Amino acid sequence: MANIARQVLSPGKKVGTLALAIAVIVFVFIGITAEVVFLPKASSSASHTTTPSEPVNAAVNRWVADLNSRNLMGLGDFYAENATVTYSGLATGFAGTYAGKGNIMILYGSTTGKEASVNASIANYNQNNMDPSDANVTFLLNMTGTNAVTGHFAILVNASQQWDYAGGQWQISKENWDYKVFNIQYPCCGTTFPQWAAARSGLNPDLVSEKSFEWHAGPYVAASMYAFLVGVIAIGSLAYRRRSRPK
Repeated sequence: MANIARQVLSPGKKVGTLALAIAVIVFVFIGITAEVVFLPKASSSASHTTTPSEPVNAAVNRWVADLNSRNLMGLGDFYAENATVTYSGLATGFAGTYAGKGNIMILYGSTTGKEASVNASIANYNQNNMDPSDANVTFLLNMTGTNAVTGHFAILVNASQQWDYAGGQWQISKENWDYKVFNIQYPCCGTTFPQWAAARSGLNPDLVSEKSFEWHAGPYVAASMYAFLVGVIAIGSLAYRRRSRPK
């Protein structure tokens, strides 16, 4: 009887084992099919995120527009965190390399931020695309305007910019300004009164509107300080004399 029971149960065990094997095979097949079907779609969508949503020359035009409007925050947004900007040629006191977005913002604050008006335009634009998200552009940058300290200025720059498309926007990773012309109305007065330059040129310094109040009030303030110091010295001398007299 026991042998008969074993013979009867053996086919059931075989069926259960076969069913389990079929279930495992079906599960593995479904997993492989899911990977084949869905993974290419994920990689395809990732490639779309690196495709530029605008041509690089549109970004360059917006950069020029922010120069004209002296929009410092807008200009800063065009530069990558590790970007570098180099000023060379006739860049006077601004020549050098500025590394990092923070230093570039300080540079714009010391130049564009101090200008009362700017009229910037570009010519001889040339664009070289290494790939859809990497482009090098060169152009001639012409800037004229007025500065509160140096007066009227005219600047001509051979500029080159390396643009990379990342994070859904074009950003500048490397920029070079080679100054060919840097003419200012008051060349000696980058850090002082423009009236001094006018006087040295034989002009009437009172006709210069920039820093007019400081120019006229400065001598009176200086005279007041000297008078105060002389008074303190005189009072101190009198007090010392009185103490030194014999009682």
